Amino acid sequence: MPPQVTSPPTNASILSDSTASNNANSSSIPIETDTSGLNLDEFNHITVENLFSILSKIYSTNNLLILDQNLSPFINNLTTFSKLKQHGNFENIIWLNQQQQYQDLSIFQKFQSLIIIIDENHENLELVKQLLFTKLGILNSITGLKINLIVKDLSNSFVYELNKLCNGSHTFEGILKLNEIKTINIIPRVKVWNWETLPIFLEDILVIDIDSQFGGVDDYFNQPLKQVNSLANVLMQLLFIKNDENKVNYKNLLKLKNIYGKGNHSDLFIKLINETKIPEFLNLNLNDLEIEFYNTKLISNTDLVVIERNLDYYSVLLDQVNYHGLIDNLLDINFNKIQGQLDDDLASNKSLINDELYSNTLKNLNFSTLGPILNKLAKEIQQQFKQNQTESQNIQDMKNIVSKLGSLTQRQDLIKKHTNISESIINKLINFETFLQFQNEFFDIEYNLQISKLKYFLNLNFNYEIILSIMVLISIKNDGIKEKDFELINQQIQINYGLKVSLSLEKLVEFKLIRLIIDQSSTFLSVIGLSTTSSTTNQHILVNNNDENLNQLGITGAQDVYKNNFTLIDKFWNLHPNREDEEDININLQKLEVDNISLIDIYPHPSFTLPSNMVPLTYRLIESLYFRDFLVYKPINNVKKRPNWDNLGVGSMFKGKVNDINVDDKSDKRDTTTNGNGVRNLQSEVNTPASTPPPFQQKATTTTSTTTNSSLSPRKPLEYIVIVFIGGITRSEMTCLKYLQQKLIRNGKNKRIIVLTNGIINRKKLLNYFTT
Repeated sequence: MPPQVTSPPTNASILSDSTASNNANSSSIPIETDTSGLNLDEFNHITVENLFSILSKIYSTNNLLILDQNLSPFINNLTTFSKLKQHGNFENIIWLNQQQQYQDLSIFQKFQSLIIIIDENHENLELVKQLLFTKLGILNSITGLKINLIVKDLSNSFVYELNKLCNGSHTFEGILKLNEIKTINIIPRVKVWNWETLPIFLEDILVIDIDSQFGGVDDYFNQPLKQVNSLANVLMQLLFIKNDENKVNYKNLLKLKNIYGKGNHSDLFIKLINETKIPEFLNLNLNDLEIEFYNTKLISNTDLVVIERNLDYYSVLLDQVNYHGLIDNLLDINFNKIQGQLDDDLASNKSLINDELYSNTLKNLNFSTLGPILNKLAKEIQQQFKQNQTESQNIQDMKNIVSKLGSLTQRQDLIKKHTNISESIINKLINFETFLQFQNEFFDIEYNLQISKLKYFLNLNFNYEIILSIMVLISIKNDGIKEKDFELINQQIQINYGLKVSLSLEKLVEFKLIRLIIDQSSTFLSVIGLSTTSSTTNQHILVNNNDENLNQLGITGAQDVYKNNFTLIDKFWNLHPNREDEEDININLQKLEVDNISLIDIYPHPSFTLPSNMVPLTYRLIESLYFRDFLVYKPINNVKKRPNWDNLGVGSMFKGKVNDINVDDKSDKRDTTTNGNGVRNLQSEVNTPASTPPPFQQKATTTTSTTTNSSLSPRKPLEYIVIVFIGGITRSEMTCLKYLQQKLIRNGKNKRIIVLTNGIINRKKLLNYFTT
């Protein structure tokens, strides 16, 4: 029999005051010095305050908390258990799971009310049913017991299901008309609360569903409209960020300056924002004078870049060889906590929260760079210990030594911790050494050898995830897989792994991650001397190589978007920079000060996060808006000051719509006294009280202060690049965007990158979707 009422997990924790500061890569990145006052931790703060507000309205003093176990990491990331207990007036907690049916009813009789916190899904609905009505039936067995059911982001459909479950009196039409549900009494003793949450700001990105089983690709493939709408709502919350009083913080508005997007769903997202969401918000929240000021005088400070997952699947399928990418691949990271087993499996070794060595120094490094850095750090600490021992022993010196020893000991513990994590990774990599070597050479070998290697892995009965990922990689590299090879491999997959994996392979074809090439030379008409095509040189037909795929808009994000062959794309976008890096990296490491690590000082190219020295294509598309120095195969200079994709063939190489909208960028205008619509640009009048509506007056002051006081670029105010990844982002891409952040600053561009996505994705999550 399971334990009865238990205390909460002891590792509950809260984020530090500034997650951005903890996760900043180095002092050369100005995230933590954002003088505009924009604090993205406010998203987390508002979410937890919404929960506290609900708990404060539950007036019973003797409560029992019943928690959805899957929500525990989410809540731990926001606050401590002691604060939760203080607001909820409870001392004990039990999990909401199948084992609850074995609890003794007498346990629940001790309490005035139950506080049940759940996520919205069918499994939890069934567990609530067992708890209240069927297995335990506490609602009928215990007189007077009140139920407070707190549902994360409660929807009308879930209210309907709960009403049906409790045999409530609410009608379908009445539930349908409910707007902005706060609380609702289903029956006299069951009250349902809506816990409204914002996206989590974690690891320097805003994520809608960070603990998603599939990293967001499930909605991208099946419900892209839902995902586009969710991301659009979050972007609006970012553009018009609210303060502690849940009111728009006018002094920290982000106003769009340029909009860029690639892909049909990116185009849909941009139209939703530009034509619907922003005008609707302005009309509902501002008066005519304020709207005019916003449109004509308020300084634009934000570039919006929208990228789709279907542009780059190889970055998902390859192993990620940056530190946090490898940890996530092999050990799983959830809310900055390692889930897998380490060699020294202490709880303290698994938490990455408030780990400054990890967030400021190690996190984004290539794993091969980690050893030299840790060794250098260990030697420096040993030297400082010896230095402290030889110092004068008067009272003041002893006080100084004691204060130093505390920080040195803590730093030494962190080095030991990451040495242990690194050793655990190395031990796990032994099992994947052959596959990792294959990835390093994959893009240099021909199709037939790739197929031969795949058959070799099949014969050794490698994990099916590896087999499926190789199939997709071969299809990407060679613009498809020959049908006869596909059929032979599929037969072998059925023998080795069963029908389920074989159907997953078919699904990869259906969702256009794999192309099939039909060889015309083997058809009957070709044998007798007739051809089914007008061209004698066209020997292959590419299956799934459709037109612009607009017929799939809103139905699925699974689209085959490559128009050109991958070899040309690889060369043009310089996805494999020259590999003279090793010697340069070693020289850079010897010169490096480990307390001030900058990626751009170590690595000549952003090719250190993936095997085969490869750069994510998504990163290159974003980088090309601001820099074109990497275009070696066919150099194309940018003749404009304004970021753009001009002459880069973004539309001709890839299917899907291209957006390049100049909203309010005057970089290339000689006469800066007018905007794009011919309206006077009165930036010089922004500080004039007579012309500035009250909500915006502080904004003008803040802008002036930023312009004059920024330690990074005293002549330029801080601007923003908001990058939206539809379909999820990989940890290799997250690190590459850190690299871009540093490159922007190094080149005098005072811009802060903010990433918004629906989930963090890797190979395991992507292939789990196809095999589940």
